[in-house]
Amino acid sequence: MRIAIIAEVFLPKIDGVVNRTLNLIRHLQRSGDDLLVVCPQAQGCTECPVPVMDVPSFSFPLYPEYRVGLPDRRLALALKEFAPEVIHYINPFAFGFQCYDVLRKARFRVPTVCSFHTLYGEFVKQYRGLKPLSAVLWWLMRHYHNRADLNLTVSSAMQENLVQRGFQRVALWPPAVDNDLFHPRRASPVMRSRLTGGRPERPLLLTVSRLAPEKNVGFLADVVRQLPGACLAIVGDGPDRAALERRFAGSDSRFLGYLKGEELAEAYASADAFVYASETETMGNVILEAMACGRAVVAPHAGGIPTLVSHGTTGFLYRPKDLQAAAEPTRALLHDKNLRVRVGQAARRAIEERDWEQSVGRVRQVYAEAVKSWRNTAARWTWRERLAQATTVALVSAFRAVPRLRAPSSSCQKGGNSAQAALHKSTESRTGRTLWDTSDRIPSCPPRP
Repeated sequence: MRIAIIAEVFLPKIDGVVNRTLNLIRHLQRSGDDLLVVCPQAQGCTECPVPVMDVPSFSFPLYPEYRVGLPDRRLALALKEFAPEVIHYINPFAFGFQCYDVLRKARFRVPTVCSFHTLYGEFVKQYRGLKPLSAVLWWLMRHYHNRADLNLTVSSAMQENLVQRGFQRVALWPPAVDNDLFHPRRASPVMRSRLTGGRPERPLLLTVSRLAPEKNVGFLADVVRQLPGACLAIVGDGPDRAALERRFAGSDSRFLGYLKGEELAEAYASADAFVYASETETMGNVILEAMACGRAVVAPHAGGIPTLVSHGTTGFLYRPKDLQAAAEPTRALLHDKNLRVRVGQAARRAIEERDWEQSVGRVRQVYAEAVKSWRNTAARWTWRERLAQATTVALVSAFRAVPRLRAPSSSCQKGGNSAQAALHKSTESRTGRTLWDTSDRIPSCPPRP
């Protein structure tokens, strides 16, 4: 099957959505599928085993790791040349919605699948002054997802939530984890010493998270202060790091930055328990990774997390924002080795069947269903579609305005003309076939209106 993946976020960003996208790519390749990835341009985005079309982009200063791509008519030309049987929009938002509109305007019609991974409409509530946008973003996401032939999401709880919100044709993309990489045997005395600041005998908690307001990591500062003698290792990075370092000051906590691959697996397996605070997870990849490493999990009863953790058996769930409800099971795990072992072993058993081969197999079935049910019929633009398109344009314009007001130089990739240079050298497949003719010059930074 020929599949085009339009990725809202991609390399070099590190998060659960990118991890899921990369695992999807690897297993589709193993099935013999031909792939093309379309993503916002960023240094390192083409370090992928399949052809990548990187689109000029700018960084959103409130969240510098998030880059917004700016597709144009060349997207349609390139996809017409690639001739996909299906397009998969992964986590579409500002970039994905623009891509949809560009292809619609070019009358490029193929079966489409959208997958929902991020609660943008809830995230915005965490940023001062942006809370009123929540209803608008939910409406916008529902509109574009309902234009797809089929939708996917990553937990049964999120599937039910989206249906209640008016999303249509929503299927489940089963959760999965690499349970060979993430395994209890990865426990390492060297890593434990690193996580504890050279005091490996201390009770050790671990959390792995993007350091952003919506992840609620600061709540864990209050938790760890309820547990004298325990230390907390925080793996991850993000725009909230400086504020969080101030909030955790005086506690026995360490910020490790990003860890990947075997190092990350060693961190999970070397801790005594895994604690988590995000209340806006559609599923929670880090929960699965911790369970695969045989760690008992303490996490909020929110979002998709309860579909992974069985309270009292494979971990413990607490009421969101309830400090004592979070601290009590964490304290019990640190004080009772038998409890830690029993819950950790149960957690490992619970995820052993959640493998990527089975998960991606289900996605391929959804692709086939979309192709089978698709009808190539042109529809007129309705006023709702025009309103959605105008809203997307306004959203992107607002994102572009922030760099001009706050950090004029940050809207471009380092090196000034790197986006332009990347486009003019073209994006080529591993066989050397040019996928995007970039004969028309485009600016390296978004032009000022």
